[in-house]
Amino acid sequence: MCEHKILSNDEFQTMQQYKPFTVNHAQQQETKLSLLHSVIAAYGEKFYRLKEGTRKSIEMICWFAAEKGYCFAGDEYFAERFNVTDKTIRNIFKKLRDHGLVKTVYRRSTTQNGLGAPIHLFVQHPYFKQWIELLQLNDFQADFQAENDEIPCESREKHLKKVSTKYLSFNKNLLKILRKENRLGITYTPKNVPQIFIKAVKPFFNEAENVYSLWGKVLLAYKKFSLANPITDYTNVAIDAFKQTVFAHKHRKIKKDFKGYFYGTLMNMFTYKKREEAFESHPLIFNWLEKKNDAVLTMKDKGTNWRKDIAELIAKEEQMYAFSEKEIPY
Repeated sequence: MCEHKILSNDEFQTMQQYKPFTVNHAQQQETKLSLLHSVIAAYGEKFYRLKEGTRKSIEMICWFAAEKGYCFAGDEYFAERFNVTDKTIRNIFKKLRDHGLVKTVYRRSTTQNGLGAPIHLFVQHPYFKQWIELLQLNDFQADFQAENDEIPCESREKHLKKVSTKYLSFNKNLLKILRKENRLGITYTPKNVPQIFIKAVKPFFNEAENVYSLWGKVLLAYKKFSLANPITDYTNVAIDAFKQTVFAHKHRKIKKDFKGYFYGTLMNMFTYKKREEAFESHPLIFNWLEKKNDAVLTMKDKGTNWRKDIAELIAKEEQMYAFSEKEIPY
């Protein structure tokens, strides 16, 4: 028996709100070492021959599990932090499951009916009994004790592979890839995002989701102004705003969210852009170089009234295109 347990949202929320077993750094370190010793025993002498990144990943997994007895950080987190592959992290948890140190349950997928992110419960943690009762896994211990570590149980997934056609197998593997978080590289960015913007953002964001989200901020700011040209004509404005945001981030001037600061910078720059376009079409200023004589005569006739007109125009533009400070979270 090796059916997958899928948690409901209420069950996962209850687990997160549960009082931590460790209340300070010393207790968490002590619990972590207890879990780590059992992991080292499972690996044997091979543990000390593992790569440094793999050993540090195992230690961090035990550190996370010490608080409440489970770890739900994604494979990508450990892989990126300790410079190992996702497969290495998956092999670690498989090793722990095969030796009875971990029971893995899953959150429900938010995009389709199926398995979502895994949650690894440590059997030797004092809270494991609470999770057995909460998640109704009472039959797990009896089933697990009957299993031989050298002969892993046959999963439902493995059984399906034996009877599925190549097309079903392809679809299943494709779904596994698509379920992974942060799965799409920058080359998957939708075509409505200008390539010049993607190229400018690429050194800092290499995933399609982040690039598309940044361009969404550009579109959101653009829609607040009735600019004369289509959005693609203002791509350089968006790139300049992004560069200013990166500069502010490097100098630790962003107090909250990077994307929020980027949006606020866009609002400022589009405001000035709108003002420039309004001035270009204003009757007192438009094409004044080509009609210099008429403009001079008009100004002589009005005396200093033209200064007042310009001041009123600026005030009017600022009132029309001003935006609330709440829209800029910095």
